[in-house]
Amino acid sequence: MKPLVSVSMICYNAEPFIAEAIEGVLQQQTSFEIELVIGDDCSQDETRRIIEEYGAKYPGKISVVPKGENLGITGNTARNFAACRGKYIAICDGDDVWIDPFKLQKQVDFLENHPDYGLSYTDIETVSETGAPIYDQHAVELRHFYAEGNIFFKLLGGNFINNSTVVFRRKYLENHTVRPDRIYQIQDHVTWLHIAACGGKGHLLPSPTTQYRRHTQSLSINVPWSKRRGNRKMFHLYMFKAVADFDAMNRLPIAREDKALLFRRMLSLIYRRWGSLEMKMDILKRLPRYIPGIVDLIKLGRLKMERGISILQSFNKPATSISSTYILIEEFLPVCF
Repeated sequence: MKPLVSVSMICYNAEPFIAEAIEGVLQQQTSFEIELVIGDDCSQDETRRIIEEYGAKYPGKISVVPKGENLGITGNTARNFAACRGKYIAICDGDDVWIDPFKLQKQVDFLENHPDYGLSYTDIETVSETGAPIYDQHAVELRHFYAEGNIFFKLLGGNFINNSTVVFRRKYLENHTVRPDRIYQIQDHVTWLHIAACGGKGHLLPSPTTQYRRHTQSLSINVPWSKRRGNRKMFHLYMFKAVADFDAMNRLPIAREDKALLFRRMLSLIYRRWGSLEMKMDILKRLPRYIPGIVDLIKLGRLKMERGISILQSFNKPATSISSTYILIEEFLPVCF
């Protein structure tokens, strides 16, 4: 029987955590069929052996993606999504664990009854490598951004949705591509942005259903400078389509501050070096609909000036001079590239 929900779990060198992550999925109590699709990215430890043992024990429940080449987090995500068959895709990373046995039932019940919602996400608990609860200042700050309904503009400002809490409609992958490129690792953020741009609302389940694990090997914690630059570039490139989708789909009034934010993002698509001339011309054609009032234009000019001064002042700090140079080039000298 075809599952209603496919749980996508990717992993790499997750030997200490993967069994607990799998058990959290197996403990889900649902009135519908689910499948767990596990994609191991050529782990160097015992992760592969553990997931294959689970696959043999639960052949109708767990599907282990055949061993292939090492693709990195985005390529592995794309490969795993392609193997999912359900109407909905839920995500649980191989080092996290679901702690609410009714998580999927609650989220899917809501989505089934609210077809205008594209995804559902929840709050989290943060734990250490050993599973002990720890204080997470970043998670506390992100809770201020949690939102219900139209979350497009919130996502323009940054990602506040924990990957391992999400259930989303698989149909949104039909016109969205997770690019298997090693230079970035924000495939989750751009996917949520795509769903929201296409009109899919976001549902918040405020109770924590997932333990998010912070550990020394976590890719979300140890982000090298090259990946940070790659994240900026790929977010910028994905934004071209997100803006076009939003412009085509949205028929609702836009709040003043949201219009100013979108205008600022659209300007950045035009003046930064990434993207083709055709893509930039498409944004330029749409731009007049989002020009904010004179007050917001003045604020935008002041913001850019203050940021430029701040970057120039940082050249006096050796630890930040290289990164400041990159930002200055990308933000203020795009015509040179």
